[in-house]
Amino acid sequence: MQATTVTRVLVWSRWLRLSHWGITLSTMGLCVTGLLISSDLQISIEINDLHNIFGSLLLPALLLRLSLLFFGKGTDHLSDCEPDFHRLSQAWQVARYYLTLGKVPLPKWYSHNPLWGPLYLILFFCLFLSVTSGLLLLNEIFFFAGVALTNLHHLCYLAICTFTLLHIPAVFFHDLSGQAADISAMVNGYRIFDAATNQPPQKSGGQAISLDTLLKTLKK
Repeated sequence: MQATTVTRVLVWSRWLRLSHWGITLSTMGLCVTGLLISSDLQISIEINDLHNIFGSLLLPALLLRLSLLFFGKGTDHLSDCEPDFHRLSQAWQVARYYLTLGKVPLPKWYSHNPLWGPLYLILFFCLFLSVTSGLLLLNEIFFFAGVALTNLHHLCYLAICTFTLLHIPAVFFHDLSGQAADISAMVNGYRIFDAATNQPPQKSGGQAISLDTLLKTLKK
């Protein structure tokens, strides 16, 4: 009889989680205030100041994430988001899962979602351009290398808002239909995995399983 062992594995480092929530909260604030600023309504000075405050909160969180991306280890590093043949095949399975509204089973992965991982890299690039263009605009520099920074800032804003509007429901969808506790994992760092064994289930206690065995099951 096949038994299932539930295993909690530390996947996300403390610094990655800190940068993630810093980027999340500041980005949501920037999207809301940016929407108000780009509307036809008369915007008060307080809204502009609030937008700048959220931007100042985003800057250190983004710099931390970029430093982890290039100088970190494990799941912090750029290589954990880079697509390869195996991850691209899993990304297609995740896309089918969305298109069929959860009727197709999800593949198993260890850390970054194989579909969203490469999109994170695009997001970080857009955030970097947004912060850089925003700082230049604050210093009344409106053109750089022939590029209108106002237009660049607005395009980055649209890309970031689109990512946010897609990412938030996707995360909740995964957490509701999955078993990996993705939302709480970004709070405490631990994802939950199940590893099937061919041994009979025990009446009490848990069955020990090595991390190597767990990682092999995640590649299926």
